[in-house]
Amino acid sequence: MQYPPHFIIVRIAVLVVGLAWGVFELADGLAEHAETDLDHRIVLSLRQPENLQRMIGPAAFEESMRDFTALGGYAVLITTVVGFSVFAWAELGAHAFRFFALSSIGGFFAGMLMKQLVRRDRPSMVPHLSHVSGHTSFPSSHALMSVVVYVTAGFLLAELTQNRRLRHLLVGLPFLLALLVGISRVCMGVHYPTDVLAGWTGGLVWTWCAFAIRGRLSRQKNVVAE
Repeated sequence: MQYPPHFIIVRIAVLVVGLAWGVFELADGLAEHAETDLDHRIVLSLRQPENLQRMIGPAAFEESMRDFTALGGYAVLITTVVGFSVFAWAELGAHAFRFFALSSIGGFFAGMLMKQLVRRDRPSMVPHLSHVSGHTSFPSSHALMSVVVYVTAGFLLAELTQNRRLRHLLVGLPFLLALLVGISRVCMGVHYPTDVLAGWTGGLVWTWCAFAIRGRLSRQKNVVAE
């Protein structure tokens, strides 16, 4: 079995996000003080100087970011995983169900392991505009899991149709959702940009590896069947 349609976008995204992460880390390393590095400056730049409790721009923008951040929250992601797993079992078969469920669960624990290994504290220079469940910041679980769950589901759905435009939508929309979720985490003041870039990178690499293993197992099964 080959990779799903348009899977090359994952490889391109890994390269782009990984390079952006490297640029941020280089810029942070050149800063004289941690409080003046690019991570800190961006988080501060998103708040009103006279009132750090508020984001820049109109109140509707802040509310929109809060809505987007919910798309990467546990309640929404668990609902999505359960709902799509039921759909996968009914329409795509047991193999797709197991693949999606194991990929999602494995991605979550991989992210938790990274958090425990790095143990970076969350930003403290601005008030948090969204509830957080822990003090560890790196990588962003919202960013990582939004990639793993939404992008994996999108590629599985894209395999069901030959309509090129529909495939573009099914592949592109999950990437847009993951992008908005990651940006919203920085806007909420609960993650540094590098936390989000690391989360996106981790999610993309995990998804890439998951589909690579799926394809190899499928080829081995076909060889045995022959």
